[in-house]
Amino acid sequence: MKKIIALTLSLLVLIGSLAGCGNSDGKGTTETKSTETTEAGTGKEYEPYKISMITQLTGDNTFGGNEYKNGAELAIKQLGGEINGRKIEMVFADGPTQEATLAEFERLYNNGSRAFVSGYGCIADRAFASMVDEMEATYLSLAWDADLIQGESDYFFRIGANVTDFAKGAIEQAAKIGEDYLKIPADELKVAFVYNTRLAHVMEPMKEKMAELGIEAVVFEGYPTDTKDFVPIITKMQSAEYDIFIPLQGVTDGTPFQKKMFELNYTPPVTFGAGVYYDTPIFAELGDDITNGIMTQSYTTPYIADDAAAGIKEFREEYEQIYGHAPLTHALQAYGGVYIYAKALESLDPADWDDTKKVAAAVKALDLDFGELPWYWGVKFDELNSNTRANQFITNQWIDGKLECVYPENLKTRDAIVPWK
Repeated sequence: MKKIIALTLSLLVLIGSLAGCGNSDGKGTTETKSTETTEAGTGKEYEPYKISMITQLTGDNTFGGNEYKNGAELAIKQLGGEINGRKIEMVFADGPTQEATLAEFERLYNNGSRAFVSGYGCIADRAFASMVDEMEATYLSLAWDADLIQGESDYFFRIGANVTDFAKGAIEQAAKIGEDYLKIPADELKVAFVYNTRLAHVMEPMKEKMAELGIEAVVFEGYPTDTKDFVPIITKMQSAEYDIFIPLQGVTDGTPFQKKMFELNYTPPVTFGAGVYYDTPIFAELGDDITNGIMTQSYTTPYIADDAAAGIKEFREEYEQIYGHAPLTHALQAYGGVYIYAKALESLDPADWDDTKKVAAAVKALDLDFGELPWYWGVKFDELNSNTRANQFITNQWIDGKLECVYPENLKTRDAIVPWK
């Protein structure tokens, strides 16, 4: 085990900047203690089954890390803390860096953990993809890296979306906005595309999809993360004729970019953000004068139609009641990961849960349709254990400080307002 971790740490020096989407002394670990379970009629006692998550509970990304933690905790609560008569519990550890995440993984593994689900940022999932088969530990990853999975595995699963589908989906939805609301076919649509070069891995499949659909980017501008002056790009946009503005930005660049456009009294005809930043509460903090009418792609969120996914309304309401704020997509993703384990464990006798091969095989065999789980996505793994039913994305629109789902038809909470008035 230590050789695996040591080797992985050295590899991360080379690949750290490519990691998907960790300082630890064990003090960041929390778990809900359960007593032993006795199987009815047998007198046999089982230790509680542990599902472990290493997430960012300290550092710069504590909000996202705690959203993951909260979502996973709520899943266990709503499952009643047991499945088929055996107790289940979540074990959490702090992983603000890759090194800390790997160290916590080793500690949890040595303490008996054999079932893991991604923490926020999926910091070391690329490393885990190469480790868990040898260790016979099941790992459910929410990382979206296109090259995350390098070959067949018995234990590593991508349960969420991949970046290629997400990126191409954004362009497809922009094209649909053009066709449905602006009455412009895709091959006549003109866009202004602005992106942070740190997100080039998202930009490339978007560019490919634009070419495929015949969409013309009359403005196509990339800039480094440390850019401070956005006036030249905005000036270029002001002088161009286009239909939809597509920004691919993070918090540190998207916020000053939007503020500068507002300062210059410039509003694009339609803005369709490529997720990442434009569907977050931080963006909403810019205020309605800036955010109203702006559209963005997102994973499925807690704010889809109540009848679209079993339990979504209960998830949303109980989360807000317990944690005091509205849940984000991050909480729903972690919640969904725990439910995938729950569905696999339901199919097994509790006596078999400690057989890691049987648990992994039960995960592999899952066949859940869209809408069966609260996160709406279904579950069906391909030969490389990527979830083929995590490819439905939604279009949201900011309306008076609230993020409304406006597409697709079966998930929307209201109609879009395009153009914004």
